[in-house]
This record gives sequence, C-alpha cells and structure tokens, in this order.
Amino acid sequence: MFAGCDSAADRVLLYDPRIRCIRHEVNRGLAASRNTGLQAGYAPFVLCIDADDFLHRDFLSATLEVIENQRADCAYTVFQCFGVSNRLWFNQEPKSTGDLAREQWLPGPGVMMLRSVWEGVGGYSPDLAYNEDLDFWIAALQSNISVAYVPRPLYFYRRHGHSMTATQPDGERITREVILKRHPAFFAVGNRKKVFRAGGFIAAAYAHRALGHRRQWAVLTARAISVDPRLVYPEAKAIVRALARRAKRKIKSIAGSDSKEYYPSDENTNNLPPRDWDSLALAIHDQYGYLSDDFSVLGQVVDKTEANSVLEVGCGSGRLVPVYLAHNVQTILLQDVSEQALDLCRQRFFCQEHISYFHGDVRIIPTSASPDLIVANRVLQHILNDGEFTKMMKYLTSIGRWFYINEAGVKEAVLLGDPYLKGRDYIQIFVDLGCRLVQEGELTAEYGGRHRWMLFEK
Repeated sequence: MFAGCDSAADRVLLYDPRIRCIRHEVNRGLAASRNTGLQAGYAPFVLCIDADDFLHRDFLSATLEVIENQRADCAYTVFQCFGVSNRLWFNQEPKSTGDLAREQWLPGPGVMMLRSVWEGVGGYSPDLAYNEDLDFWIAALQSNISVAYVPRPLYFYRRHGHSMTATQPDGERITREVILKRHPAFFAVGNRKKVFRAGGFIAAAYAHRALGHRRQWAVLTARAISVDPRLVYPEAKAIVRALARRAKRKIKSIAGSDSKEYYPSDENTNNLPPRDWDSLALAIHDQYGYLSDDFSVLGQVVDKTEANSVLEVGCGSGRLVPVYLAHNVQTILLQDVSEQALDLCRQRFFCQEHISYFHGDVRIIPTSASPDLIVANRVLQHILNDGEFTKMMKYLTSIGRWFYINEAGVKEAVLLGDPYLKGRDYIQIFVDLGCRLVQEGELTAEYGGRHRWMLFEK
C-alpha cells in the first residue's frame, strides 16, 4: 500500500490489483503518510518501508517466523546499506528500553510488528517532522512490548550523500526537546534526560560541521559538554581527527592546483596488477547500483538528443537503465568487461526484450548498431593504457553521433589519489576526434562530490 505516491506507483497498480494507492492532497510528512496507510489496512502484521529501500526475499518469512517462535510483538533484521555506503547497520541484539535515551537501537522502517503495537502507541506523531521513529519506539517499549532479532542482512537501506541534515541541521536537537516533553516519565529515570539532550546537541554540531558551519559546530559541542561533561574526552578526539582530515584535504588541494598538465604515464600504470572486475562486481553493485543523483541530467540529455537507441559503455549492473526505460528508448545496448556485472543486470531487467548485452571490448559491437547516443559514466577513467583508450574512442566516435560523458578530469583524478583512475581532458580529446561540445554542467554526486558532465556531437 502506498501513501503519497506518484506516477511510478500508478504504473505498479496496473500489474497487481492487491496494491492500493492513497494520496494526500498536500505533503503531510512521513508520520502522517505512515498513519494513513496503516489505518487503511486490516492485516494483523504491519511493516513500514521507505520509498527507496527494498526487502530481501526472505525478510517476511524470517521476521514472521521469529515473532511466532519467540512470541514477540515485533522483529527487525540487520540493515544492508547501499548507495554511498555498503556497511551493515543495526547488527546487534535488542537492548533495553532505557538505552533508547543514548541510541536508537531499533530501526525506524524495516520492523515487522503486530498491528496492536502501532494501535497501542496511537500511531506516529504528525507533530514531528524529524525523529518520529525514535518517539514511536520510546512510547512502544514503555508498554513492555517484546522485540525479536534476525541476525541476517534482509533489509536494504539506501544511504544518501545528501539528507535532511543538509536542510535541517538543527532538526535532531529541536525534535529531541519536543520528545523530552512528550515522555516525561521515561526521561525522569536516572540520567536519561541529560544523555538524550546532549545527544541532540552533538548531532546538530556534526550536521553543522558537515555544512562548513564551524562556529555553530563549536558552540553546539560546548553546549553538549555543558549538559554532559563526560563528552569532553570523546569530542576532543573528534576535533583532533577533524583537524587532521582538513589538513590532509588542504595538502591534496595544493597538489591538485599544480597538476593541470599532469597525466599519469603508461610507464607508471603498466606496473599495476589488472583489476578483477568480475570479483568486484557485486560489491560495486551494492554500493553504487541504486544511486540516482544523475538520472535527471541524463534524462534531459536523452530527450535533447531524441535518442531512440543508446549504447552504454561499462554499464555495470545497469544502474542507468531505468533512465532509458523511463524515456522510452527503443533499443538499449549494454557493454561491460565483467560478465558478472552483466549477469546482475540481466537479473534486474529480465523482462526487457529490447536490451542487448555485449561482454568484452566495445569493438565487438557491430558498426551497424549506429546508436543515437553513447553514454560513458565514470568508466573511461579506469582505462589506464592510453593506446587502448585511443582505439576505443576512435571506434566509438565512428559509430555514434551524440556522446554523454561523465568522467574524471585531470585535477579530480589527482585529488582522488586512486592509482587505478586516470583523468583526461575530454573536451580536447573529442575535439581532436571531430566532435563539438554542445553542453556541459555539474551535478552533485550522492556522496557530496561534484561531477562534470559533457555532451558532444559528431
């Protein structure tokens, strides 16, 4: 069941009559959307899933089984992050109710629970635009519900480089003050109130630091320490580490500013052992396979070029394929040197008959393919040998007309410091190959970095 859905959800409705879409006339926030969806249902178990997350096929059976076996009221699993991070999260046994004052050890989405748990709390508080999950679990655990745990990564949680902290850096601190007032009995025990309030100041301090607000970071850190003096030592360590990282970035920046004409030579890169892209395919997919920061830009390029056929060089597990499908590209050609990556792509888009797969060198793609648009997205930068790179580029420009390029330039490659990444001057390269630059721009990657993209025409 969807609450607050769009045209994508509408398309899903065509395939499964069990799915209902419920719309709010205006955006009423996450808490209200969850409450609306749960109120409309009637099943004895309920589960909230964020829009860009997904479940392992065993999630439902595993959580329902452990709830039945342990006679629990709810159950959660390990979170497998994807996007800008592939770490495991919530990979610990349930803690006590009081521990919620120190950390939210129970997830917000991804918890299978009896409907009676949600009803007993009275739903998620629509008064909170932030931290509604923490507020919900404080109320639920005070009613002595039992929590079960499945020690398997069965919930896939997307980690963005951007988040609500970028637009609401004080959200954590402000909503914690509201939660303190909503649960006075809970926070009257021991030092829970002090720990909880100090945690809000620290979270806000880190959010401001990430935005470059050094004064607010210092002020909020000082306020946290004044609330809970035990934070002096760990925060002093954090400050030292932050200063060290800043110095390191400064050194790299200085090195990069003097490297405009620097290109790693074939002599230096030929000594590197080749990368085994098949063994790396799954890890790359887990970390990058569901990112969408460049979908809008690429979609505009597809529309501008009126591309009916697209060749993507180094497609990986097919991250960009949804863009081609959404913009009605009729012929999709996908090439990669990793058979494992292509297998992952085939599994994702098994019902798309207009996709053709090519394993190996791009020159196995017949010249008769003549794609309208050729896409190279963060893949040419991994071709270290200039001779091989030149052969590939000559072939690509001989079969295509439009070229979308999002690759590391010389300065970016130096700043990243990856020996397996080679930056190049793509404007000069394409001009030398008889192409003209039609459009260029920048986009913000999910991890916060800036990527330069270019559109060339033959």
